[in-house]
Amino acid sequence: MRHAFTFYGTVEDRPGPRWRALFDAVWPGYRAWYLRDGDAARPDLATAERKLRLHMPELVPTWERLVELTGHDETAARMLTLWNPPRFLPGCSQVALQAPEPALLRNYDYGLELFEQVHSSTRFERRRVIGTSDCLWGLLDGMNDDGLAISLAFGGRPGDGDGFAAPLVVRYLLEVSSDVEEAVRRLATIPVSMFYNLTMVDAGGSSVTAYVGPGMRPEVHEDPVATNHRGRTPEYPDHARRFRSVERQEVLTDVVERDGDVASVAEAMLGPEVFSHDYDGAFGTLYTAVYRPLLGEVEYRWHSGSWTRSMTSTEETYIVTLDDDAATPAQPSDLGDTYGTRWYAGEPSAEPPAESPGAGVPVAEAQAAARRAVRDLSLSSDPAAFSALLALSAEVGEALGTSARTLAEQNSWARVAEIAAVSRQAAWHRWR
Repeated sequence: MRHAFTFYGTVEDRPGPRWRALFDAVWPGYRAWYLRDGDAARPDLATAERKLRLHMPELVPTWERLVELTGHDETAARMLTLWNPPRFLPGCSQVALQAPEPALLRNYDYGLELFEQVHSSTRFERRRVIGTSDCLWGLLDGMNDDGLAISLAFGGRPGDGDGFAAPLVVRYLLEVSSDVEEAVRRLATIPVSMFYNLTMVDAGGSSVTAYVGPGMRPEVHEDPVATNHRGRTPEYPDHARRFRSVERQEVLTDVVERDGDVASVAEAMLGPEVFSHDYDGAFGTLYTAVYRPLLGEVEYRWHSGSWTRSMTSTEETYIVTLDDDAATPAQPSDLGDTYGTRWYAGEPSAEPPAESPGAGVPVAEAQAAARRAVRDLSLSSDPAAFSALLALSAEVGEALGTSARTLAEQNSWARVAEIAAVSRQAAWHRWR
């Protein structure tokens, strides 16, 4: 099955209209994700803000600017601290090379419906930071103009605890650190909400992988390859087996030990033993990124093409087709017309059928009959009618999920989102 998306390269030093456009496009999905366990499951604003001010004071002015751009939405303000967020488990493979030139290579393996599709270039304070956006201002991977590059991968240990989401930790380290040594020192002061592998390399050729998680100090290792378990022996073999974590680590280790150059590792990451096609299972390789600190650039790679962004790149878009041999770069543009809600709503691939294919009953007729039945039950004084309505309510909820999945299978999640008037993220989270 073919999957396509538009990658947006944005340049905005401090959050402004570009960021607000992204927020407008994806906030319904993020809000649904943030509150999926109920409002009480997330920290109150006072607590979340206090934690951000305590552990990442350098980010507070930018956070305040983001909150202002949301119109001081309290739920958005809480979510943007990324303190004690809901769980999310990206896959990923990571390799740090020291010679013949320092480089950080990574595959990002996750669900396309949950991908922001944004490469951002910012200068919140003194450092220029470029990278792949997540959680509205966090980074899945990135690099600063001192030549420090960092990427994240799930660490394989289940559970969560008090701490920040890893994308904001990556952002923070790139904002305040000039090299690996400083990043490791700063990392020791930051509580992290889940278990992750953070792989780092700097322009001087230093590299490490830090295993981090709630309630623990970072475990720092010099192994150049990290996938989705800690060290060389998985603590949770079933999880590692499900995502081929050991196999990917071994393949990449062999390439590093045998060749050890950027081109060979990048080729291996796109190879069948590392690259994942499981997009429907939220474990598909969305891109391979090659960060080169000495050049100040990142090259995104796919089987169908590549796209390079640097510290001086202007705004542009790139059309990516996964599992296909075509990828077409767009010309640099303002993005003003396209970088909005239609970015996530997508275009309908076909008109919905006029009749239900299962029952052969016209949709309008079935809808009218259902409304009459519900109205009749609601007007009845019989306790059994109230009980029946409760049962129907549950059945309708289940039926919505079935209908959404059927429509997505025949058309797309974008079509589901368009009809429901929500983002693709929100539709996928609710009905997948």
